[in-house]
Amino acid sequence: MFTKLKPFVSTTRFKFTIWYSSLFLLLEILLGISIYFYLYKSSHTNLDLTLKSQARAILRVVEEKHVDLDSFEPGPVYRSEDELIWDIIYDALVFNRRNTYVEISTSKKIVFKTANLGNINLPFYEHKEKESIFDFRNDDLSEDVIRACQLEGKRYTVIVAYPKEFIEQTLNGLRSIYIRVAPIFLIISFLGGWLLTSKSLSRIDAIIKKTEEITAQSLDETIPGGEYYDEYGRLVNKMNEMIRRIKKSVDYMNQFSVSAAHELKTPLTILRGEIELALKSPKTSDQYTEVLKSNYEETIRLIKIVDNLFFISKSDNALINIQKKEVELNSFLNNIVNSMKILGHDKNMDLVFTTKDELKVNIDPALLTQALSNVLDNAFKFGTDSTTVTINTRRVNGSFEINITNYGEGIPEESINKIFERFYRADTPQTKHTGGVGLGLSVVKSIMNLHGGDVDVESALNDKTTFSLTLPIA
Repeated sequence: MFTKLKPFVSTTRFKFTIWYSSLFLLLEILLGISIYFYLYKSSHTNLDLTLKSQARAILRVVEEKHVDLDSFEPGPVYRSEDELIWDIIYDALVFNRRNTYVEISTSKKIVFKTANLGNINLPFYEHKEKESIFDFRNDDLSEDVIRACQLEGKRYTVIVAYPKEFIEQTLNGLRSIYIRVAPIFLIISFLGGWLLTSKSLSRIDAIIKKTEEITAQSLDETIPGGEYYDEYGRLVNKMNEMIRRIKKSVDYMNQFSVSAAHELKTPLTILRGEIELALKSPKTSDQYTEVLKSNYEETIRLIKIVDNLFFISKSDNALINIQKKEVELNSFLNNIVNSMKILGHDKNMDLVFTTKDELKVNIDPALLTQALSNVLDNAFKFGTDSTTVTINTRRVNGSFEINITNYGEGIPEESINKIFERFYRADTPQTKHTGGVGLGLSVVKSIMNLHGGDVDVESALNDKTTFSLTLPIA
């Protein structure tokens, strides 16, 4: 049975309800305790004030009458001292029924006490003050503690006492009410907590339901509720941002799958076809050499595609360990120029490096070589036949630029801000014949960011295009 209840008990709705009910019940208990002690304190304070007030009133009346009880003799009006005293203090007692027990005495004897005391004398409180409040017990008078006020005058001592029974009855009644009401409050608090949490979490349920409906095929949909400025609204907005990032990643993957499959298929098909032709019939050594050259070019193309994909994967997962070292820039660039000139032979293009500055820079030579190779490869691919690709460097406010310029169709204005995105290829006639999956410039951007630099491009249609690679000076 516990196994069946566990999923329910572990829900946020149930936990919130328990917390709400517990808090509500705790507040009720604290309120009850506060009221109990307030009534306890106020009841005792009021009783003390009443006893003092009555004791003072009785003493004042008795002393103001100047009655000499020591020489009292019965007569037709007052047959006893009690009748005389009762007549004197009647006005002081008649308006307050709480003064259950009253006793008046002199230093010699008790001159008056109320009939309900019978033969019992109230205890005399030994003290140095004229007015005292004290408690005592007398089971013959009351089962409860009796509160008394003793007031000493010039000739008389007045004691007014009252049992605390009414206070105990009030407090016991309050306890009984709370004991009966507590379960009702608990039930109400639980139901109220359940309703409030259900209402407040209903939007979470809607978010969960909508999230369950969103699949890889429906990433264009969004979770409603982002227009609110509360926690749920912020949660919805963050989830929608996450969905957009996932969609972007899925689009990248889909585009990669199509582009990579197409680009990998082309050189593999060429390799397969040339190898099949070479195997079908004997060929001269020159023909075999041509086949091997073609296969080598397609293999290099495959390796380059795979290298770019591998770099992108490592970059996304922060697996690239950049290893900088100080190098002399001119010597470094001269080596790259000498190795890359061969790319322009088929189109009769030249590569020239010019510089005026002697610079030492902190770079990862392998990574920066890869970035420059990608930019130069594009410069030859999209450059016009028989033109020159130039490389020059310059200082710019504590950093240096490597500028690579070629002449050709140029990059359309709408593509300038997109060419560094992964898998993006500008829609121009030349790109349809040059191949590629649109990863080269994305790799360049990542490498420059790893170096704490940047890459930018300026292009004019049917004129020159310049890529500027900016890096900090050592």
